[in-house]
Amino acid sequence: MDGVNSGWVYYRYCVGDQYFGRPIAVSGSWLMTEKTKLPTLHQFYDLSDYGRPMARQFVRWLLPTPIGSLSLTGLFGCVGSVGAYLIYIREWPVAAGFLLVLKSVIDAADGDMARARNRPSYTGRYADSILDFILNGAILLAIGIPLEYSLGFIGFTWVCFQLHGTVYNYSYVMRRHHVQGDTTSRIIETRTPQAYPYENASVVWMLHKVYLVLYGWQDLLIYGLDRYLIRAHHRVASNRWMTAISVCGLGTQLMVISVCLVLNQLNWVFPIVLIGYNVWVFGLLVIRGISTGLSMRL
Repeated sequence: MDGVNSGWVYYRYCVGDQYFGRPIAVSGSWLMTEKTKLPTLHQFYDLSDYGRPMARQFVRWLLPTPIGSLSLTGLFGCVGSVGAYLIYIREWPVAAGFLLVLKSVIDAADGDMARARNRPSYTGRYADSILDFILNGAILLAIGIPLEYSLGFIGFTWVCFQLHGTVYNYSYVMRRHHVQGDTTSRIIETRTPQAYPYENASVVWMLHKVYLVLYGWQDLLIYGLDRYLIRAHHRVASNRWMTAISVCGLGTQLMVISVCLVLNQLNWVFPIVLIGYNVWVFGLLVIRGISTGLSMRL
């Protein structure tokens, strides 16, 4: 199969050493090839992507159903909201931590579902990011308000939290564009993209404008900083650097909060974000600038 045309795909799954199959109506042959954001030769060990195997299994279960990627985006929004509420009331901390991890799994599954059905979506791309922004703020507010932190302090931490993730996302998107990977996300999102034929162009336009308000300044800030450090916008980070910066991916950030929940040490979260993550990101950016400068001289 060519992985592009719609039709019946022979879905194979394995039990022990035996392979079984049944036809399901999906696009392409994702379950035969498992499409990813990066070509195999350019993949790196992504610490924030720990939920991907579970997400792929989740997609396998849901592919024969009418449930689509946008439904999964809404589902992770609901799961994350319940997790934030449990954090706020300081009840069931283990359950709250589990919901944050589950949110990361479903967050990975919505993109995999879109790729499985060969229906990339700007609607889903922007809705996903907007929901992440809102949930990140809700989680930090749920942690900080009972600790009697000021809204200004919580807001500053929220900005730092977002920027850490943006450094990772920018580097990942840059890599995907450089090696001809998935390009639904763009390096700079200043222009409204042309909606796919199966999308509502007005919805894409609206979501893009909301995205620009929430993320546009972050993207431009990290883009400018990266160009200043390496003096060339086309240089892609090494696999080892990408693995190190994946500590800043949202999946890892939520895992850190989940561990704090299980240990009943939510007071650790803000110092980890403001001290640990800031030092980590600054150090990695300096290393990237120095190593790229040396390689350009050689």
